[in-house]
Amino acid sequence: MKYINNITWALILCMGLVVSCKDDDEPGTSEALTLDKTEITMGPEGGTERVQVTSNLSWVSSVSGPWVSVSPANGIGSAECILSVDSTLENTSRTLEIKYAPQGQQPQTLTVTQFGFGKQILIKDPEVELESSANYDDRYFDVTISTNVELKIDMDNIDYSFAEGEPSAEDEEEANSQKTGWIELEGSNTPVVDLDRKARPRTVKVRFRWDMNTIAYTRVAKVSLVPLHPEEDQLVDNDGNPIEKVTLTVTQEAAPKITDDRAGDSLAIIMICEKIQSMVSYDPSENMRNWDGVTLWERTDDFPEGMDKEAAIGRVRSVNFMGFDIKEGEDFPREIRYLKYLEGLYIQSNTNRQSREMHFGEDICDLKYLKNLNITSYGLVDLPENIQNLKSLESLVLSSNNFASLADLTAVINKDNFPNLKMLDLSGCRRSDAFIDLSATSDNTYNGVPLGLCINIGKVGTVNPERQALIDLLSWDNLTSFGLSYGYIEGELPSDEEMVAALGAKAHYSESDFFEGGAAATDWEYKISKDTCQWLLSDDRPITNALSSNVRGTDVPRVLPFARVFSINLNFLTGPMPNWIMFHPYFVEWNPSSMVLNQQEKGKNSDGVIVGFDNISPYDFNYSYYYGKDRPDMSDPSTYENVAYPLYYFRYVALDEDASE
Repeated sequence: MKYINNITWALILCMGLVVSCKDDDEPGTSEALTLDKTEITMGPEGGTERVQVTSNLSWVSSVSGPWVSVSPANGIGSAECILSVDSTLENTSRTLEIKYAPQGQQPQTLTVTQFGFGKQILIKDPEVELESSANYDDRYFDVTISTNVELKIDMDNIDYSFAEGEPSAEDEEEANSQKTGWIELEGSNTPVVDLDRKARPRTVKVRFRWDMNTIAYTRVAKVSLVPLHPEEDQLVDNDGNPIEKVTLTVTQEAAPKITDDRAGDSLAIIMICEKIQSMVSYDPSENMRNWDGVTLWERTDDFPEGMDKEAAIGRVRSVNFMGFDIKEGEDFPREIRYLKYLEGLYIQSNTNRQSREMHFGEDICDLKYLKNLNITSYGLVDLPENIQNLKSLESLVLSSNNFASLADLTAVINKDNFPNLKMLDLSGCRRSDAFIDLSATSDNTYNGVPLGLCINIGKVGTVNPERQALIDLLSWDNLTSFGLSYGYIEGELPSDEEMVAALGAKAHYSESDFFEGGAAATDWEYKISKDTCQWLLSDDRPITNALSSNVRGTDVPRVLPFARVFSINLNFLTGPMPNWIMFHPYFVEWNPSSMVLNQQEKGKNSDGVIVGFDNISPYDFNYSYYYGKDRPDMSDPSTYENVAYPLYYFRYVALDEDASE
């Protein structure tokens, strides 16, 4: 068997060699013959031009017109050819092609353009046709321009239209919003043309970039090329007639029409996946119900208020786009707006996101039923201008993006703009995983790249926008989950006194924050249990631990009162750990040793100080002050002396099923 396997591998290797040889010898390969230039432009006086032919085969040239001669006209191997161009008495230009054909191979073409005595701008291919969409790296076209005048590409007055004529009344708003601005010139609109004192014309190339078409209309753009000095240079056409401009016409095919139905939803998802180059693709012949990462509305679902239930059944309820490549300068595809009944949108893992500065686009802001929005590892540096329109949002995950300022985020993400938000995650906003010494940079960059969420919230009692932004987030009652881990946040956490001042009338816990037996389902989400957390209402049982002394329940600030999840680990924080964390009623649920107390290992802040809280260690921390060391006897206060939440002992230590919760 081993002998047979060896033979099999030998045959495979031989086949590979045969295929490789065959590929190398395929006719038309560029290695057979190359030219050092493919375009030559001459003035009316004619002249000579040298062309270097590089080849390892015999070759022969052929000329499509009598006014150019080639010497030598054929050869074996490489050679330098002299092209002799006759003078012309014409006012207009003429063009011919010279083909160099190596033996048995496809020819290479050299184009010769000779200007007449008139002033002309010639576009080699004045009609350009584009597809509706393509990868970002392929969305460009080059235009070859020959001219004997200095010229200007008039990008300010492009004539945009639709090949089909004016859009229907139904499509007018959408179509007209995408009618203009979809092509852009790279570089200057006055290309540098070295005219040798205007005695000889030159050829230049310019590049245009184009946007994808998302509407079901063929877009047309007519770009004018005009003399830079029209008072001196009068253009003529190829018949010698005076003209004012030369026109480049760009036509882009229409996008498939996305209808307002289930078929339209599936087409929108397929088009988005194609445009973002997603690692996930879908088979349109397969029922959308079976697509991974896609869920549909079912008749038994709990529909949000205001949604047309009958219209929504079978439409996309949630979708997950992951593993894609959206380049810097691109927005997320506009087709997302057609998923009008979307409740959950999950967008994760853009290629090289840490090196990109991404924006998102406004189309997402039309999804009025959106409750859960997750844009993770995308490269975002800001948010859509109208994102506050998403009033239904309950969960917003923006982790692993490239935001630089917490204050800029909270100007938009706040409890006034998002009254229903319960979960907010801004963790992992680092653009470098290697940098751990903030004193080694003076401009918050590493190797020329911004670090990400690199902010200094200052010391207790200081005032700056970033500190205030954090205080504002900590004052957000409705949040049941708040993540701010793994950033470059330095300074001291807001103190108890600062939070009391910020919270105002709701600075401390009150009876309305608690539920008792027979609680409704909503109470479990927005209230805490009175039997286990009643210490927060008392001032007669002070607690003393290694951090604080004589802390009474009524002293504890009411910060994120119902947050089951809170994380600030792996930042660059220093200073004291405040009581609003240490005595929070869900403190143990936060997994504090891993997600709160520990900061960047071996990290240094901008003063060169090793980071970490100065009054607590995540390594030798214990909860004796919190739920005690021994089983409490609730009828005997001495058994839970100096313990804030004695009944938690049954939950986290004894797991006593008979204990009340």
